[in-house]
Amino acid sequence: MTKNLFACDLDNTLIHSYKHRAEGDICVEIYNGREQSFISCRVAELLKEITKKILFIPVTTRSIEQYRRINWLEGTAPKFAVVSNGANFLCNGEIDSAWQKDFYKNIQPYEEELFAQEKIFSQNENFSICRVVDKSFLFLKCCNGEDTEKIVAEIQAVTNLTVQSSGLKIYLFPPKLNKGETLLKLKKIFAPKKTFAAGDSVIDIPMLNLADCACNCGDANSALINFLEILNR
Repeated sequence: MTKNLFACDLDNTLIHSYKHRAEGDICVEIYNGREQSFISCRVAELLKEITKKILFIPVTTRSIEQYRRINWLEGTAPKFAVVSNGANFLCNGEIDSAWQKDFYKNIQPYEEELFAQEKIFSQNENFSICRVVDKSFLFLKCCNGEDTEKIVAEIQAVTNLTVQSSGLKIYLFPPKLNKGETLLKLKKIFAPKKTFAAGDSVIDIPMLNLADCACNCGDANSALINFLEILNR
């Protein structure tokens, strides 16, 4: 039995983009030769401390390729990670084929629709990015000025996929490809005594709702301090 498990979203929870960089922040991702993502020094210190007490597993919508770009600081690198919003489980950066095969059962009934929607939206000039991520879900990025909530409602009305947004980003997921299902599977594998979770968006809510202790915020500093206080009791 794993005593405790910490499932944590990455972008805008644990790490942040260059747009929100503050003095002293540490770069953890370089993309196309440019510093892309950062972690604050304080959060890095807290993460080192909490990973000594708990099994830390990132749970992210990042693709396999995007996750592998992260350069974890010494003492913070997780052995395991769940990417593609649950479709893939990585152990030391390598894909777990059994997990992938199991989650593909949830994706397969919607695969044709995913690629059909990709074909439709790839021709829509309202989106600057349109792609199927790891053969698992469709990712769209709206152009600036678009009414994201209105677009989500319009798409949801014509698809069986789950449509969710975060800022200008819109995701079309097979219904069972969510972070709640991911946490249930992690509980089954690791049998933790207690589960902790942190996230910042609607995509994280299914995971947060199933955790014993959850923090719904974009402030990893507060979440980690809170969790450490609980663990130290």
